[in-house]
Amino acid sequence: MNPVASLFSQRLKFIVLAWFCAGCQAKSSSQATKAPSDPVWPVPVGWQQETFALPPAFAPQLPYHGTEELRFMPGFYTPAAAGFWSYDLVWWLEQPPAFDTATVSTSLTTYFRGLATSVGGAKYRFDPARFRSVLSSAPGAENARLTGQVFTYDPFVTGGPITLNVEAELRHCPAVRRTAIMVALSPKPPTDSVWAQLRATAAGLVCN
Repeated sequence: MNPVASLFSQRLKFIVLAWFCAGCQAKSSSQATKAPSDPVWPVPVGWQQETFALPPAFAPQLPYHGTEELRFMPGFYTPAAAGFWSYDLVWWLEQPPAFDTATVSTSLTTYFRGLATSVGGAKYRFDPARFRSVLSSAPGAENARLTGQVFTYDPFVTGGPITLNVEAELRHCPAVRRTAIMVALSPKPPTDSVWAQLRATAAGLVCN
């Protein structure tokens, strides 16, 4: 993994280590464990992957316990790239979560506020009022599904505000005795070709 592509991993691992040394009992990403029968989620060619424990050290208030897996598109850290800030993540949860607009909106707000302030708070100035999520239910979907936007900042490269379009889906995975919340995010509009790749990667998750 090249130094730019590993920036997300390096900074989050530093946060996890600092939190642990302060007395937190949260697990680091290297300690995160999965169910005995692991799900299969292929990594597309050129994409990067990471795995962390939930709740993450940068957002200990997140009401989830389990494991987070991420798949980053090429160019995630490059503002001019098509894949800038475009990625899929899965929250593997030990207990079935509430999956409604209010609960998931609050969780995403907590997650991205913690990420931005922990990674970039010492370097950039962020307006706390900007951190929010607005979601609505997507009718007619096979699985429970929410769409909307997250209003946050890019703490890695620019420090500037960024609005992420979101598609979130609840999946029940009896083979691994877990429930999964799959989330796809990108600043690109949902009609952009980037979303075809995000949706295909999300659909590639096999958990039952």
